[in-house]
Amino acid sequence: MTVATCFGVTAVTAVSLALAVPLQGQSTGPSHAGYDPTATMQGHYHEGELGQKFMLLETALKCQCGCGLDVHSCQFQMQCAESPAWSRRIRESLEAGESVEVIQASFVADFGGQVLMMPPAEGFNILGYLLPALAIVSAGMMAVLVARGGQNEKTLAPVNQVSDEDAEKLRAAMRKLDEAESPDW
Repeated sequence: MTVATCFGVTAVTAVSLALAVPLQGQSTGPSHAGYDPTATMQGHYHEGELGQKFMLLETALKCQCGCGLDVHSCQFQMQCAESPAWSRRIRESLEAGESVEVIQASFVADFGGQVLMMPPAEGFNILGYLLPALAIVSAGMMAVLVARGGQNEKTLAPVNQVSDEDAEKLRAAMRKLDEAESPDW
């Protein structure tokens, strides 16, 4: 079998497999509990007070499917099984008259603090908020020290008068340097 024939068979096989495999990773449209074809805003409950609270909660809670996205984003990008159920739970709780804080607290009680996209600034979490700023300030200070060469003006010895002997040595060294660096042309 020649190289061209082998390449042709491989290409035909690859194209056949690509066309035969269904695109299961492709999003087929909104399938979350916040979707209703009769609702305004392209079928989403994101208008009015209920819609604002619904969106606030969906974006404040992290989906537990492992994607690292908030519940709202996961429903459209990952199409997991977790986020539609959570979205349905949020909507039903809001329609029952529960407040945003109560609903969020119920998710924290059920799944722990890691369910929040932005953990509260208390306890060990404070370190997570302060550490990046501290690192940026430290890096800036280090850059200034490196740029200055680590020298301080106070450490340099002041020179008031140069003796005639030192001035002659300096002139001789400068002449020698000029001769070494002068062009040959």
